[in-house]
Amino acid sequence: MKARQRVTILGGGAGGLELAIGLSRRSDMDVTLVDRVSTHLWKPRLHEFAAGTVNSSLAEMSFYTLAGMHGFRFEQGDVETIDRTAKTVRLAEMRSATDQFITASRSLAYDCCVVALGGLTATFNTEGVAEHAIRLDEKSDAEEFRDLFIALMIHARVSREPAHVVIVGSGATGTELAAHLRLSEQAFAHERGSDEMRPLLKLTILEAAPQLMPGADEGLRKSVSDRLDQLGIVVRTNAAVDLVSETEIRIKTGEAFPADVTVWAAGLTGHPLLKQLADFEMDKKGRIVVDDRLRSSIDPAITVIGDAASFTPEGAEAPLPPTAQCASQQADYLVSALPELLAGGTPKPFVYNDRGRLLSLGGAGSVGLVGFLRKNDFLVEGRFATAAYHGLQRRHQWSVLGPLRGSVAILADMMSPTSGPAMKLHG
Repeated sequence: MKARQRVTILGGGAGGLELAIGLSRRSDMDVTLVDRVSTHLWKPRLHEFAAGTVNSSLAEMSFYTLAGMHGFRFEQGDVETIDRTAKTVRLAEMRSATDQFITASRSLAYDCCVVALGGLTATFNTEGVAEHAIRLDEKSDAEEFRDLFIALMIHARVSREPAHVVIVGSGATGTELAAHLRLSEQAFAHERGSDEMRPLLKLTILEAAPQLMPGADEGLRKSVSDRLDQLGIVVRTNAAVDLVSETEIRIKTGEAFPADVTVWAAGLTGHPLLKQLADFEMDKKGRIVVDDRLRSSIDPAITVIGDAASFTPEGAEAPLPPTAQCASQQADYLVSALPELLAGGTPKPFVYNDRGRLLSLGGAGSVGLVGFLRKNDFLVEGRFATAAYHGLQRRHQWSVLGPLRGSVAILADMMSPTSGPAMKLHG
């Protein structure tokens, strides 16, 4: 019997997990998924975890359970290096939160290694960001922010002094987080014995570019701007940050903004670990350069997807965006392309189909651009946009859980007490 091809996937985000599940359906593949944490999180909703407004019990799922369900192997641990000659991945020694020894370092052999380790929020070497700002890169960051936010709201309610939250960056993370924080504020703002609400939160978004959501369609930008204005969220453009301190943010013009908490959401770069894995060719944002089959430029046995990959389609001016949509399409492509590559064939090139951009703005609803059949995008708002926004996650859940389990789980999730506008501030 012919030996099964060993595929090791580093990173269990949207792309990495979907790829592991897709390949594990094949009898000729031995699939191992590696991640440093034990659960999969739908990262596009990380801002909702931070604000305490997440309303889905399926937003987080155990890798161990999913591995048993689909037949791939899950290895928990921190990736250290890739030995391209030996074709092995080394995982670091594991210790507990209390520094107790768990296991020594391990090596995992592969015939094909897929790097899907994602990216991190860029600091641009701005003074004070590392010490005094929160970056929403992982669930632990969201939990840290949520604890701080709850404390701020309690203090504001008692002291009657509104808290100041400043968000640096007006992309999807920054705008969505601001809107959901305004929604979350409502849980604290009702006066006892009264139906009136007292403002407890002052929200400011600072954007270094001349306009909100740089690079976005003008119609989408206008719609988002109007909704943020309705929510009483102050947006300042041409506001490049010079310094972040414990109590304020200073921009390069010298103007200062009071900040009880600063959230740094100023764009993504490749994870710093990518440079340490092997001698990859990197782009200026610290991502691994790949060809049109998503193979690294130095080693065809290593492919890269998602935020870790830098792929510029022919005729394009910039690499593809670091989005879950892009990672999911790349995973879907590799489910069929990897077996062909491992057999020595040449699959068709990867082609990205931009299906639009959707944002959830809490109490101000959802808005976005949706494109079909590669025609012009059109602006969607209201219930259709909300349905489309949640549909992206439902599609992911369906692909992760399978048609039958996914349909049953999603229906149960929609009917559960956690569904709806409940404020899961301590969940």
